[in-house]
Amino acid sequence: MSRILLSSFSDRRFSDDRVAGAFWKHHPVADQSARTLIASTLAFHRATQGCLVKLTPAGNYQVADRGAHADWCGDPLGRRTFHTRAIHRPQDWLKLDDQLTPLEQEMVGAAQSLSRSLGPKVPLLATVFTPMTQALMLAGPERLLEHLQASPDLVRAGLQRLTCGTERLIAAYHAVGATGIYLAAQHLSTNTLSREIYRQHGRDSDARVMAACEYFEGNILHIHGASIHFDGLPTDGNWMTHYELGPDNPSPETYRAMSRCPAAIGLPLEVWDDPAHLRSAIGTALSRFGQEGALLTAPCVVPLAVPDERIASWIRNINHVH
Repeated sequence: MSRILLSSFSDRRFSDDRVAGAFWKHHPVADQSARTLIASTLAFHRATQGCLVKLTPAGNYQVADRGAHADWCGDPLGRRTFHTRAIHRPQDWLKLDDQLTPLEQEMVGAAQSLSRSLGPKVPLLATVFTPMTQALMLAGPERLLEHLQASPDLVRAGLQRLTCGTERLIAAYHAVGATGIYLAAQHLSTNTLSREIYRQHGRDSDARVMAACEYFEGNILHIHGASIHFDGLPTDGNWMTHYELGPDNPSPETYRAMSRCPAAIGLPLEVWDDPAHLRSAIGTALSRFGQEGALLTAPCVVPLAVPDERIASWIRNINHVH
């Protein structure tokens, strides 16, 4: 599958031969340096042969050098646990700057190396977290909400700097040859922020970073979690949207009524092992989203314990059902 996958999805020119699959994992421990993350990412791609590659740094890579430290403590998905926050008092939001941190620069270098190794036929998506998601990491959810209520102007100043820094990071990924951005949003859930708070404090920064991605061939917005909402959803252009399907989230029909952008469809892991079940699940999902084709994947990252060969079999199963 060539690099046209993303750009062809962005304007909905679907056809059966544009149904393709890709999966991604965290690489805890390896994600602490560019050299080892590059090696792990390439090894995973070579073993699984997905239609694209996602650069997946440590989840806190955009805030680690800003004082939000986290470790992998054995989480089965490879997620990291925060043990130090950078924001304690409302005035701390004014200490943030908008320059690329050393770790961010290192990950940009990793993207450049991967782009060269993969060549022009394999799309490379670089993971970027939204400014409000970074704010959640820097302060923690409870403190962020306290500061938004008590000192909204100070939080807004910090978000402005995080937004400028995120725009710089996106531009840097574009300059080194990334095909697109995998924009991760962990704040579009009413379990985290109410819709009112999001509309007042988060929607503008989301719009800015999405606009900064306009020069890529294609991008994916990943809306993380349950009880999500679609405020700030891209409605057209070079975007796909990926979110977990289930009773606690909006239906495919609700999504399609709000956006022309194709969905990257995440199917439950158990579906992928049964080609007969997979055929039905793919057909149902495509019909509900009103699409003839799709990027097919998991609901989120694949658990670390799932062997690469099993993931490779999922990719092969797509060829058997389409």
